Amino acid sequence: MPARPPAQPRQRATLGNTRSRETRQALVRAALRLWTEGDFDLAYEASSAADIARAAGVSKGTFYFHFAGKEDILREMAGATAHAMIDRIEAGIRDDIPLAALTEQVMFAMADRVARGPRAAAVKAGSLGYESRSGDVTLAGPRLGAAFEALVDYGKRTGALAAAIDAEETAAMLTAVTMEAIIRWGVSDRTQTWLQHTLRDRTRVVLAGVAHTGDD
Repeated sequence: MPARPPAQPRQRATLGNTRSRETRQALVRAALRLWTEGDFDLAYEASSAADIARAAGVSKGTFYFHFAGKEDILREMAGATAHAMIDRIEAGIRDDIPLAALTEQVMFAMADRVARGPRAAAVKAGSLGYESRSGDVTLAGPRLGAAFEALVDYGKRTGALAAAIDAEETAAMLTAVTMEAIIRWGVSDRTQTWLQHTLRDRTRVVLAGVAHTGDD
């Protein structure tokens, strides 16, 4: 049998990226398992990077290669939500879905994603989101505001929102009302339906309020 040719640089890079993503995901899953075995807040405070690494079957050094601390695992969750929102917005743009309908789809999908995790995790991640909201990126990727900016830009291009609207400022308002709703849901016994409708209604109010900004 002829010897297998050595892997090319691009192949090695792809393999390495895949393994890195898998390790990162394994660390996130391990952390969530540890934190949901009992009271979330107590388990979160008691856990260490070494505990999470051990649960994921990797070294503590590997943990710190991917995350600066356990707070970044929560930010990873928020970043994954932002990625999912952007994907849905881009799909809606390709399908020419009107802004109002697309906004409802995105908010309902966001509520569904948040509700699949522990309520306490949503509260903790939401609080961290307030702290890092002003940054362009986090370790997890684009901030939540980037998804809202894409939505607002789409509304401006289609004429549903005034061209003079500041997309970044509007996205900041949408992020604030969205995170507050998630935190309120997380500390209560409100239903997933409540979260869906609240996220939808809050974004509707903000977008309606700025829809004609700068018009004569």
